[in-house]
Amino acid sequence: MPPQFKIIANQTDITLIIQQRLISIRITDESGLKGDTLDIQLDDEPPIEWPRHGAELEVLIGFNKTTHNAGLVRQGLYIVDEIAHSGPPNTFTLRGKASNLKQSLKQPKTRSWDEVTLGDLVNTIAQEHGISAKVGEPLKDQAIPHVDQTDESDLHLLTRLARDVGAMVKPVAGYLVMVPRGEAKSATGQSFPLLTITADQIKQHHVTQTEARQYDAVITYWHDTQTAKREAVQVGEGRVFMSRHTYADETTARSAAKAKLQQFKRSLLQLSLTLIGNPNLMAEGKINVTGLRDPINGSWVIERVVHQINDQGFTSRIDAVPPKD
Repeated sequence: MPPQFKIIANQTDITLIIQQRLISIRITDESGLKGDTLDIQLDDEPPIEWPRHGAELEVLIGFNKTTHNAGLVRQGLYIVDEIAHSGPPNTFTLRGKASNLKQSLKQPKTRSWDEVTLGDLVNTIAQEHGISAKVGEPLKDQAIPHVDQTDESDLHLLTRLARDVGAMVKPVAGYLVMVPRGEAKSATGQSFPLLTITADQIKQHHVTQTEARQYDAVITYWHDTQTAKREAVQVGEGRVFMSRHTYADETTARSAAKAKLQQFKRSLLQLSLTLIGNPNLMAEGKINVTGLRDPINGSWVIERVVHQINDQGFTSRIDAVPPKD
């Protein structure tokens, strides 16, 4: 069945125009703050009007709903920020980035945060940038006794804090979202529906299991202001990974150690799938693979998905890791 798409440029439907020139559409959805991107390649024979930077492109992809239960699924809003032309044959490539990321989040600031919860910190930053915050329940009450933001953007600060507590942070759909990584949460903190992937939907698979980076314990350090000493915190037992970073307090150091150990455990098994196109697949979504063999069968959390429509049809390529224990 032929794939379908719909593209709206600055609130004007240009789907028919794109169909006449289309070579390929590629949408990349990344977990966390890695920028989601859109690439549209068009035939430029005969020449068309040179595109403009800054256009807002809303993109929906899928199949005809009467023949496939997916229908068209919105993939987001993208701002065209790069235009490339090459040949022969002459082609245009329009590249866009998701419009969720406010530029003000990238501006450096210098300030300190004292005696706040992670939920309060994220809420404060979101309000400063005119958006709302969504913070996962396990993270809201995470105590932050002290953290310095020295010539550092709010974006970088949030990324750093999220990494230390095993979370992902992402501005999307009008929200500044922080939820635990690997728990298959949507942009608003709600659980994604579990999607079943059967063997007949899989064009190609590749799974890698490694023990090379196996650690059974993590040691982090924190600065004790009362004794002026560097103290250690250990999580787990066995082969130890030692962090070089010194945290402001014991609570933060312990959270960072737990998050790092969980990251090591999940990175031991990695899965890549090339599938018949499914527009419902998205980063941080959860899938259940059936019909192959262990350890491939079972639950996975998507870290990256690339949807592509071209003359070969519609495919979705995903990279996934096991869900959080």
